[in-house]
Amino acid sequence: MRHLIHAAIIATALTAPLAPATATPVRVTRFHLGTPITPAPVSIQGGTGSDPQSLEQQQFAGAVAAELARLGFTPEAANAPAPLLVTVTFTRREDSQTAARPPISIGLGGGSFGGGVGGGVGLGFGVGKRPTRTIYTTELFVQLRQRSDGAAIWEGRAVMVANAKAKDAQPGVMSEKLARALFRGFPGESGRTITVR
Repeated sequence: MRHLIHAAIIATALTAPLAPATATPVRVTRFHLGTPITPAPVSIQGGTGSDPQSLEQQQFAGAVAAELARLGFTPEAANAPAPLLVTVTFTRREDSQTAARPPISIGLGGGSFGGGVGGGVGLGFGVGKRPTRTIYTTELFVQLRQRSDGAAIWEGRAVMVANAKAKDAQPGVMSEKLARALFRGFPGESGRTITVR
């Protein structure tokens, strides 16, 4: 009687890092009054709790300023207060995800027994430490208000969930991508959530 033991081990999935996504989507929602927004000088400021000296706040404010400039808005002049106030707020949350652990499968085959009867047993079980990855959930919120009465005329929110190993997770890339997505097709359809890649 001959016994054959077959072992198939999925080692790559256990040891290799999880591959980062190549195009991280951004979910964008905008709200406005439905009336034209004429480009004008703007004064950009941080939201409540923002640190204007932080590098990340400056990166997000700079990315928003670049998009507004592309749309025809200009920086506030030193001798004249801008009629529009732009509030830039960003938040980032870090989470860890644990990947499912693939099983090791072992099959035991029983060749041939007397009389031509064959038998086999298969079983699977998980082995080793499950890999984890870090995920960044970053949100950019921008609001345009009239200086005269403080009334909001446009606001938008862009959210991106990115693998920490992805290029999109780098602060400079992230801020530009979120700002670009947020102002795409400005002012956008009010109340509708879209996905921008």
